[in-house]
Amino acid sequence: MDPSTDRRRFVQAMGGGFAVALAGCLSDDEENGGENGGDGTATENGDDDGTGDADTEGSEGLVYAFAPDQIAIIDPEEGELVDEITDGIDDEGWGDPRITADYSEIYVIRESPSQVLVIDTDTREVVDEVDVGPGPTHMYHPNDDEMWVHSDDEGTFYVIDTDSHEVTEIIESGRENEGHGKLLYHEDFGSMGYATNVNDPGAPVIDLENYERSDFIEFDDVDDQGTHYKAYSPETGLAYFEFGDETVVVDTEDDEIVDTLDFAGGMYLSPDEQVLGFLDGDSIRFIDATNEDSEELGVVDVGEGPDALRYHEGEDGALYAATAHTHTDEASIIDVDELEVVETVDVGDIVRPEGAHHFHRSGVAGGDYFITPADEDGIVAIVDMEAQEVVDHVEVAEGVDTVQYVGDSGVGYSSRLR
Repeated sequence: MDPSTDRRRFVQAMGGGFAVALAGCLSDDEENGGENGGDGTATENGDDDGTGDADTEGSEGLVYAFAPDQIAIIDPEEGELVDEITDGIDDEGWGDPRITADYSEIYVIRESPSQVLVIDTDTREVVDEVDVGPGPTHMYHPNDDEMWVHSDDEGTFYVIDTDSHEVTEIIESGRENEGHGKLLYHEDFGSMGYATNVNDPGAPVIDLENYERSDFIEFDDVDDQGTHYKAYSPETGLAYFEFGDETVVVDTEDDEIVDTLDFAGGMYLSPDEQVLGFLDGDSIRFIDATNEDSEELGVVDVGEGPDALRYHEGEDGALYAATAHTHTDEASIIDVDELEVVETVDVGDIVRPEGAHHFHRSGVAGGDYFITPADEDGIVAIVDMEAQEVVDHVEVAEGVDTVQYVGDSGVGYSSRLR
């Protein structure tokens, strides 16, 4: 395996003298999941040549797991592979999957040749291939009609119409026409949104209606730092942007900087929108997302490179979170209310390319499960969050590293689809 080209597990972006290790970034942005579900109506026009089962019954409650030579479809309740897509899938590298608001289609980045595949979740078939810009990594669904794919090599967003599956707009987001970037959107913002870019010392303001960068919120006048992770708290109207080793807090009512936090990392809002968790080294730092001063609730030391923090609201009324580790074969289950690790479980091991310092392990919440792949072992681990234990290691194939749940995942920067 060539670490210099293994984009599935490690990426490093450089530009303008600024280097950012994008751990916890590939195939797993903060916005997977949905709120308004489809009806899971079955269609029976699949086939049996590797593009879907002739007796498919839709995909509601199933997990799509992406490996180099197949897309495996898993029933987490049964802990087994129930279908697979193999036709035209050959030594692929995958980026962000994103599911539509009605759960009818999954869009997933196919890194080479810079495409987005569209999967019909009823027929379990790839129904289209959409060419996008070079270096695609992340994808977003700011409204029901569009998917936005970021081209890191161009610093642009490609807008895909979800009806025609065609690119309808290209938006220049990064000021230097390159750089790894993300999109922050919430219904509170109306027709506007925010972007990040590892080459830009601030947050581009994106007009989603006119498809243009309309403004830029400058965090510093130097060019050796950029922005990366982002989050939004609907309770306070505050947006959070990773900027170097700090987090810049912006009041979205007037786009004014109101605070700077002395830590930074991946950000994950709880489903009830009350708590915002930050990946901070080997710890998870939780803040009160309802407090305008971003009051810190506490820090939980989990150790060994946590990634992909996902929440679960327990039947006991408590809030739990799961995070898979990038330096071990384990995941930690955290009682967020008590600020302590309550269980550590075996979820399989990942590939760690020689010479790489930052790794990524994706994960998704679905039903009562936390689901995370282990590309070294070729499995997808199913963790029952109520029982706080691993219930299955589903064998898929070596290299499986990306997952998407069909249904309400309850995760993301707003805890919902957007």
